[in-house]
Amino acid sequence: MIREEGKKSRYALHKVGEEGLPSNTYIFNSPYSREILYSPHLAGISLQRAMERVSPIFVEIATEKALKGEKRRDVAELILLAGGLYYFLAKGFRDVHGYSIPQCFLGVKRKRVEGTEGDFVAVSRYENFESLPEEACIIIGDTIATGSTLVESLGKLENIIEAKGGRLKKLVVCSLACASAGARKLGELEKKIKEKNPEFELCLIVAEGLFHLMPDGTDMRFLHPDSILPESTREYTIEKYGEYLGKRMKCAVFDWGTRCKNPAQHYEEFMEFLEDILGDPGLEGKGRKEAERMKREVELETAEMEKML
Repeated sequence: MIREEGKKSRYALHKVGEEGLPSNTYIFNSPYSREILYSPHLAGISLQRAMERVSPIFVEIATEKALKGEKRRDVAELILLAGGLYYFLAKGFRDVHGYSIPQCFLGVKRKRVEGTEGDFVAVSRYENFESLPEEACIIIGDTIATGSTLVESLGKLENIIEAKGGRLKKLVVCSLACASAGARKLGELEKKIKEKNPEFELCLIVAEGLFHLMPDGTDMRFLHPDSILPESTREYTIEKYGEYLGKRMKCAVFDWGTRCKNPAQHYEEFMEFLEDILGDPGLEGKGRKEAERMKREVELETAEMEKML
């Protein structure tokens, strides 16, 4: 069940009540998140500037639904490198609250489990938890597909907090693109943590909806059976893409880290997808128009990268 919680000038907020999801799961609709999720060709500085407009929304909702009443010294951001850098939550805290949030860092990389199609494990390569509070209220920005990387990272966080003699009081996860399967994995984690820490609270805040995860464990799609979408998101997807592209758009977000830190690679991969979809006779007028628009814009951005400094 999805229930609208209210509207503000920049977003509408919905609460999701469904078995298996974290107890406090929220979806917001915003022109700023749609600017990214419905323009999956955006990369580099255009994408980063767009995300800087989304980060204060995450912080506002996180404050209202989870962090209000907590001391600033107890709130810290855990940045999962490298994708978490580009959620710009620290900027969101500066814009909304006027202070610099303490930050911890964990370098993790997804590694496919040999012999499987969509199973991954997280390999930790770097960590810095100097800023970890004793009564830790942690906020994380992460794009969530299977959820395996995030859950393993949170296991690492728990171990470090326990070793320091502290406790994980609250966890807020902000995700521009989250699969319903990944959200359910967070729901399982919430139950597990509550068994030994009954006062623990987990809040999941996502943009536009919980997406269907494809068998490859990476691609997330809009109009598929396992998607959990507010009606406003479903209607906007059909209005923007049409039914066919709404189901066939390869991924709502593609590779978040690549889009932010290596735009040339993203443009190349995205153009391969566009060539494939534009050659599909099933692509109707509305979806074809959008795909052609994206192709023109990628060609312009690619040309810009050839300019001299």
